[in-house]
Amino acid sequence: MTSISAGSAFYKVQAALDRNTKSVATSMERLATGEYGTNPGDRASSTMLANTMKSSLASNKMGLQNGREALNVMDVINTSLKTLGNILVRLHELNALGANGLNTTADTLSISFEAADLLTEYAAVQTDALWAGRALMTTASTILMNYGQNQNQQTLGIISVAITATSAKIKTGTDATQLQVDKSVLDVQVISQAHSFLQVSTRMTDLTSLTASYALDISSKLDVDFAAETTQLAKGQILAQAGTAMLAQANAQGQGMLALIQS
Repeated sequence: MTSISAGSAFYKVQAALDRNTKSVATSMERLATGEYGTNPGDRASSTMLANTMKSSLASNKMGLQNGREALNVMDVINTSLKTLGNILVRLHELNALGANGLNTTADTLSISFEAADLLTEYAAVQTDALWAGRALMTTASTILMNYGQNQNQQTLGIISVAITATSAKIKTGTDATQLQVDKSVLDVQVISQAHSFLQVSTRMTDLTSLTASYALDISSKLDVDFAAETTQLAKGQILAQAGTAMLAQANAQGQGMLALIQS
């Protein structure tokens, strides 16, 4: 026997159509924003964890910036050290040249003038080695490096290489004073700088890898999976079209029952 309740199919189809329409709307919102959490409460736990990691990521990025600045500082020092080394080499050459008994008075005077100019330049290089107004080579000190949240701090040495005119005289003619420049001091500073550079470079490599991992994890928690969501959208659209067709048939079924009653 046919019952009037057969019209309930219309309401069931309508309910299914509403669910499909909502699913399609959600997929469209996610694809448009690129985020899963388009509505309050969506993936709340994942969002909370991602926000916590965002602070660590931001801190690590600043740590990388600090590290890059440290490398730039060491580059300034390294360039100055090379210049000082070249000056020392020339001073030793002049010391040997000045001891040559075949030099004329003019030769000796020329050697002395060049040596004096080099010593002046030596002092100027040390004075002009600055970073943000801070002297890098005239005062021995340290720099405390911070690489971000939960990262160990690192202490870098700022070097002092002082050689004055009174301790670096060139032997000329009968002057028995030899060049009093200890190049080993400079060599030690070059080795120290190389070690500091390696420390910072190694830390930067590790921090770059960690930062990339943080960014990837945050993306996995917040960013929509476009391939999966596109598939879900297509499925929802097909179901919505089918639901619309079934709704029409269910409505027609109800109209048929009404026609039977009226007849």
